[in-house]
Amino acid sequence: MITFTVDVESEGPRGDAACARMTDALMALIESGGGRGTFFILGEVARRNPGLVREIAARGHEVASHGMHHRPLARSGRAALGDELIRARSVLEEIGGAPVLGFRAPLFSLDAGSAWAAGRIAAAGFAYSSSVLPAWNPLHGWPGAPRRPFLHPDGLLEIPVPLGRVGPWSIPFLGGMYMRWLPPWRMKQFSRQNADAEALWCYCHPYDIDPGSDPDVEDAGHGPVARFFLRHNRRLMAPRLAALMEGRISRPFAARLAAFRAGAAVFAA
Repeated sequence: MITFTVDVESEGPRGDAACARMTDALMALIESGGGRGTFFILGEVARRNPGLVREIAARGHEVASHGMHHRPLARSGRAALGDELIRARSVLEEIGGAPVLGFRAPLFSLDAGSAWAAGRIAAAGFAYSSSVLPAWNPLHGWPGAPRRPFLHPDGLLEIPVPLGRVGPWSIPFLGGMYMRWLPPWRMKQFSRQNADAEALWCYCHPYDIDPGSDPDVEDAGHGPVARFFLRHNRRLMAPRLAALMEGRISRPFAARLAAFRAGAAVFAA
């Protein structure tokens, strides 16, 4: 079993139309195999395009939160983060008309340095998080965190990023620019490594499948190398996602929580 997840974000108002088109294409891809996915939606995107949120929910996909703004958790600060999370969840619930259980931190930025944020996520009413990359990463990573679903000390369920291993390196191969750039033989190797994973899931962004769209990476502080990798190989993404889903049916995280929680142990940083 697999869960197809999408981080619904855009460059701002000028990117909303492309975001909506590509989100629709991703829903169609998931639905073509009879499945449904989990869509982590930025609060600011939901406010500008409430119809997109309603469409995602109406088609049977899970609506979850990607925060209010696309910035690392620690940047919001301890004092402000709790209110931001509550606001982001409320926006989605008011638009979608159903409880929002899931949260994913922008950039998988729940790490050892921001472990305190797990308490804020739980206090905001979320049942689970999918925000930890349990390895070193040049952006955000939490080496030493469990690679299977675990519980934060406050009881929040964490569903960490699946990883592939090559030598000393651990790579989040099932999404984003990693999936666009890794050679097919390496993807197959990593898939074999995760054949028995209890919490297999993939992720992408609407822009990942849109060769005509450009993420506003400069404001995010990325240099020219990162911009190159973020912008290129997008034509490969949709076929690779389709190949990944062949013979698999996506189930939303919300439908798998009981199984994840049953085997989860508490991890204290």
